Amino acid sequence: MDKLLHLGCGFLISLVVGLICHFALGLNQPEAYGFVAAIVAGAVKETFDAIRAKEWSVHTWDVFDFLATGIGGLIGNFILIVVFKIN
Repeated sequence: MDKLLHLGCGFLISLVVGLICHFALGLNQPEAYGFVAAIVAGAVKETFDAIRAKEWSVHTWDVFDFLATGIGGLIGNFILIVVFKIN
Protein backbone atom coordinates (compact mmCIF):
# COMPACT_ATOMS: atom_id res chain seq x y z
CA MET A 1 0.00 0.00 0.00
CA ASP A 2 2.87 2.35 0.80
CA LYS A 3 4.30 1.94 -2.70
CA LEU A 4 0.93 2.90 -4.23
CA LEU A 5 0.94 6.11 -2.19
CA HIS A 6 4.43 6.90 -3.45
CA LEU A 7 3.33 6.14 -7.02
CA GLY A 8 0.28 8.40 -6.68
CA CYS A 9 2.23 11.25 -5.12
CA GLY A 10 4.90 11.09 -7.83
CA PHE A 11 2.15 11.13 -10.45
CA LEU A 12 0.37 14.13 -8.94
CA ILE A 13 3.56 16.11 -8.36
CA SER A 14 4.75 15.52 -11.93
CA LEU A 15 1.37 16.35 -13.44
CA VAL A 16 0.71 19.49 -11.40
CA VAL A 17 4.22 20.91 -11.74
CA GLY A 18 4.23 20.15 -15.49
CA LEU A 19 0.86 21.85 -16.00
CA ILE A 20 1.90 24.90 -13.99
CA CYS A 21 5.18 25.18 -15.89
CA HIS A 22 3.38 24.93 -19.23
CA PHE A 23 0.22 26.98 -18.76
CA ALA A 24 1.14 29.47 -16.03
CA LEU A 25 4.85 29.99 -16.60
CA GLY A 26 5.16 29.15 -20.30
CA LEU A 27 8.41 27.22 -19.83
CA ASN A 28 9.87 24.92 -22.47
CA GLN A 29 9.83 21.18 -21.71
CA PRO A 30 7.53 21.38 -18.68
CA GLU A 31 7.42 17.59 -18.43
CA ALA A 32 11.08 17.63 -17.43
CA TYR A 33 10.35 20.04 -14.58
CA GLY A 34 7.51 17.81 -13.41
CA PHE A 35 9.64 14.68 -13.45
CA VAL A 36 12.52 16.38 -11.63
CA ALA A 37 10.08 17.68 -9.01
CA ALA A 38 8.77 14.13 -8.43
CA ILE A 39 12.31 12.74 -8.12
CA VAL A 40 13.34 15.48 -5.69
CA ALA A 41 10.20 14.97 -3.62
CA GLY A 42 10.90 11.22 -3.41
CA ALA A 43 14.52 11.79 -2.38
CA VAL A 44 13.56 14.40 0.23
CA LYS A 45 10.87 12.13 1.69
CA GLU A 46 13.21 9.16 1.97
CA THR A 47 15.98 11.31 3.46
CA PHE A 48 13.52 12.66 6.02
CA ASP A 49 12.51 9.09 6.89
CA ALA A 50 16.17 8.08 7.27
CA ILE A 51 16.85 11.01 9.61
CA ARG A 52 13.69 10.28 11.57
CA ALA A 53 14.64 6.59 11.82
CA LYS A 54 17.50 7.50 14.13
CA GLU A 55 15.06 9.01 16.60
CA TRP A 56 11.95 6.84 16.15
CA SER A 57 13.32 3.54 14.76
CA VAL A 58 10.88 3.77 11.81
CA HIS A 59 12.91 2.65 8.79
CA THR A 60 15.84 3.76 6.71
CA TRP A 61 16.11 5.06 3.15
CA ASP A 62 13.94 2.77 1.02
CA VAL A 63 15.04 2.67 -2.61
CA PHE A 64 11.79 1.00 -3.66
CA ASP A 65 9.73 3.88 -2.26
CA PHE A 66 12.00 6.24 -4.20
CA LEU A 67 11.57 4.19 -7.38
CA ALA A 68 7.79 4.09 -6.94
CA THR A 69 7.74 7.89 -6.70
CA GLY A 70 9.89 8.15 -9.83
CA ILE A 71 7.66 5.74 -11.76
CA GLY A 72 4.66 7.83 -10.74
CA GLY A 73 6.52 10.83 -12.14
CA LEU A 74 7.01 9.00 -15.43
CA ILE A 75 3.31 8.19 -15.59
CA GLY A 76 2.57 11.87 -14.98
CA ASN A 77 4.88 12.74 -17.87
CA PHE A 78 3.07 10.26 -20.09
CA ILE A 79 -0.24 11.95 -19.29
CA LEU A 80 1.26 15.40 -19.97
CA ILE A 81 2.57 14.33 -23.37
CA VAL A 82 -0.31 12.14 -24.56
CA VAL A 83 -3.41 13.75 -23.04
CA PHE A 84 -2.42 17.41 -22.78
CA LYS A 85 -0.18 17.34 -25.90
CA ILE A 86 2.65 19.03 -24.03
CA ASN A 87 5.91 18.28 -25.76
